[in-house]
Amino acid sequence: MQRNNLTVNGSGSFGGGMYGKVKVNGEAEIVDHLDCLHFTINGTSKVAGDIKAECLSVHGEAGFDGTLQADKASVLGTCKIGKNAHIQDCVVRGSLEIDGNYNGDKAEIKGLLVVKNDLEAETFISKGQFQVGGLLNADEIEISLRYKHSHAGEIGGKKINVKVQNGLANMFHASKKRLLLQASAIEGDDIYLENTEADTVRGQNIEIGPGCRIRLVEYEEKLKVLEDAVVQEKQKL
Repeated sequence: MQRNNLTVNGSGSFGGGMYGKVKVNGEAEIVDHLDCLHFTINGTSKVAGDIKAECLSVHGEAGFDGTLQADKASVLGTCKIGKNAHIQDCVVRGSLEIDGNYNGDKAEIKGLLVVKNDLEAETFISKGQFQVGGLLNADEIEISLRYKHSHAGEIGGKKINVKVQNGLANMFHASKKRLLLQASAIEGDDIYLENTEADTVRGQNIEIGPGCRIRLVEYEEKLKVLEDAVVQEKQKL
């Protein structure tokens, strides 16, 4: 089926359907489901239905009432998704808010990511801020605490690495302000944590670094606790 392109330079309301390239430079409302190859938003766009796109690029402001399915997504502005999101490769430099679940291959956060329920990916990299209401689960998790606190209900993965960005640790220590990662439980094979508060940390090889406050650590093979860390209880499995 031939796909026509849609370019919006002014403002208006448009029907859904199948398109090739959809580009919004002004203000557009799409009143039904949208299936397109490329969806670029430089202005403001609202979609009343579900969205399927090979590539999504948000430079302005976007609001989607339904679900989003995309191969690639880049969010430099603000984007809110009313239901679930499946994004294979996602980069967030602005703000992305998802009212349901998020799943994909790779999520790289340099701005703000808010997921109301669960997040599941192969690789999760955060150099910004995230708030996950449920489980954050990924094979490889790399978290660099830079600006504000991050939070997840639970965190699970094979390799979990949480650090304060180089150069920021001393600055925030001097100001008596700590950047924190907070989670009720963290479980993985190899875990290294800094500035983390958790009820339970469980894994094979665990290192509890500076600024951590952990109630219980359960480990199978190795445990190392640095001096500037508090662990109330340790248990070898």
